[in-house]
Amino acid sequence: MCGVGGKGNLTFLVSPICSPSPSKADRRPIDPPPIVQLRVVTHNGTAQTPAPPTGGNGQSYLQNPYYFMFASLASPDTDEELHLLKDGKTRCTTGSVVSSLYHLKDSENGGQDAGFFVFPDLSVRTEGSYRLKLTLFEVIGSSGQVHHCKSIFSKPFYVYTAKKFPGMEESTNLSCSLADQGIKIRIRKDIRVRKR
Repeated sequence: MCGVGGKGNLTFLVSPICSPSPSKADRRPIDPPPIVQLRVVTHNGTAQTPAPPTGGNGQSYLQNPYYFMFASLASPDTDEELHLLKDGKTRCTTGSVVSSLYHLKDSENGGQDAGFFVFPDLSVRTEGSYRLKLTLFEVIGSSGQVHHCKSIFSKPFYVYTAKKFPGMEESTNLSCSLADQGIKIRIRKDIRVRKR
């Protein structure tokens, strides 16, 4: 994988379930906020230690400031990317479509060091069924060239109109943990169900 002595694995730890389409008065993000973990497996199939021992050679992949992940919209049943609305000018997504690599503690795995990409402020403009395509890139060298490393697709999710939206889900344990570590994620302690 780009700049890493091994194979990079991307895993959706929190996948999107649904989203309200934004209005002029309100723009709520995809729910729950997508979270992807980066793991690196060495050539012999073992997981690379995120933080190398003192005096070891090489830099932990978690310390690499040149990784970033880009979110785009895709068809629910093909790999076709959906960038613009029918007007040919307006982007299908709004909000923050890029995430840096965050070096944080993994509360789901004994508090070990781990690398996460988080998208807490990503919205989709129009109703329909979609998938997210999240692509890992690395900026290489002083020239600033951007190299494609790997992509991952979410499961299909649905974007509702404001009237049809069933309500936000309770925040996941991982979302709460990352918020406690400084990531700006909206945390909901209770499930809000829209009254009919």
